[in-house]
Amino acid sequence: MFADALGWVLAQRRRFLADLLPHRTAVETLLGYSCTCDPTILTGAEPDEHGHFSFFAYDPKNSPFRRARPLGWLPDAVAAHHRVRNPISRWTGARLGYTGYFQLYSVPFSKLPYLDYTEKRDLYEPGGIIGRQETIFQKWTRAGVPWTRSNWRRGDAENVAQLRAEIARGEIEAAYLFTAGLDAIMHRHGTSHPEVDVAFERFGSWLRGLWELGHEHYSDVRLHVFSDHGMHDTVGASRMMPEFELLGLKYGRDYAAVWDSTMVRFWFPGGAAVRRDVEGWLAGRKEGRMISDPELARWRCYFPGRRYGELFYLLNGGTIFAPSYMNRGFVRGMHGYDPEDPQSAACLLSSHPTGTPVRRLSDLHGLMRAVRET
Repeated sequence: MFADALGWVLAQRRRFLADLLPHRTAVETLLGYSCTCDPTILTGAEPDEHGHFSFFAYDPKNSPFRRARPLGWLPDAVAAHHRVRNPISRWTGARLGYTGYFQLYSVPFSKLPYLDYTEKRDLYEPGGIIGRQETIFQKWTRAGVPWTRSNWRRGDAENVAQLRAEIARGEIEAAYLFTAGLDAIMHRHGTSHPEVDVAFERFGSWLRGLWELGHEHYSDVRLHVFSDHGMHDTVGASRMMPEFELLGLKYGRDYAAVWDSTMVRFWFPGGAAVRRDVEGWLAGRKEGRMISDPELARWRCYFPGRRYGELFYLLNGGTIFAPSYMNRGFVRGMHGYDPEDPQSAACLLSSHPTGTPVRRLSDLHGLMRAVRET
C-alpha cells in the first residue's frame, strides 16, 4: 500500500495503525520529490541509475514547448491560474502523446521553450522508466504471480473499491494500492488540521477493511504500508525568485533555472563568470544552502551530464519558494528538503516481519519481489 507523504515522524506521532502494523521502521528518502522517489520504489534502482529526478530540465534544443513562446506576454497572475494551466496542460500532454503524469504547474510560458519535460511515459507501464529498468509489475508477471495495481489517475476511494473487488474474487497473490489523498490534504492544510485527522481516520478505516476482507478470502494475508517521503509544516516563504530576477541576468543567455518548491537548480550558458556571480549572491542568502557535488553523489542524485542542474540550492526545512515554478502562493505542507532531515524520512509499516532490512527506498522493491517468500 503506497501512501504518498506518510512520513515516519508523522506515522509515529499519530500511532497510525500501530496495532495492525506493529513492525515499523523509518526509511531513508531521496533528494527531490515523488518524481525522484517513485521510480526507485518501482524498480529498486537509484536516481543516478534510472534517470528520473525532476519534471523539468534545461534543454532548449529538445524542448517540446516551442509553441508556448507566444503566450509569454500573459501576466503571471493570469498565466499561472489553475483555470488557465489545467486545460492547457491537458491539451499539451495529449498533443505531445505523453502517457505519464504531466502538469505545467506555474512555469512561466516565456521559460517553457528552454525546458524539456522528463516523465513522458507512464512509469507504471513497460518502457516508462528512462533507464529502461523493469518495474515490480514486470517482474511479478515474469515470475507468474497473479497481481493487480491501482490506477494512479483515479482517486483513493475508487482505487480502494477496485482492490476490494479484486480481493473478493480471490484470484490475485499480490496487490499494489496507490493513494495520494494524504499528500493532497497535507499540502493544503499542514499536518495537524482537523481535516487531516479525518483523512487519516478514513485511510485507516480503508486499510482495516481491506485486511478483514483479505482474511475472508485468503488463509495468509500480509500488509505493508510504505511512503516515498515525509511532510513538513511550512513556516516561512522565500521571495528569492523575484529578487533574483532583479539582478539583470538574461534567462537563456546568461543562465537558466528551475524553481521547484524547495530547491532551485541553475545552468550557466553564460559561462563560469556568471556562475561565480550567482554563487556569490546565493552565499549571502539565509533561507538555505548550496548543495555540493559530493552530497549529490552520496544521495545518488549526481548526474555527470548535468541534466538536472549545474548548481543546486536547497531551502531549510519548512521554507518554500513563494512564488516558484510549482506554486504562485503559500502552501501549508511541503516535502523535498534535506533527505537526512528526520521529518523527510519515509516509513514502512508492516503486519509481519520483512525478513530483509528495509533502510532505503530502493529496499522496498526487494520487499515486493519477495512476495511469495514472505
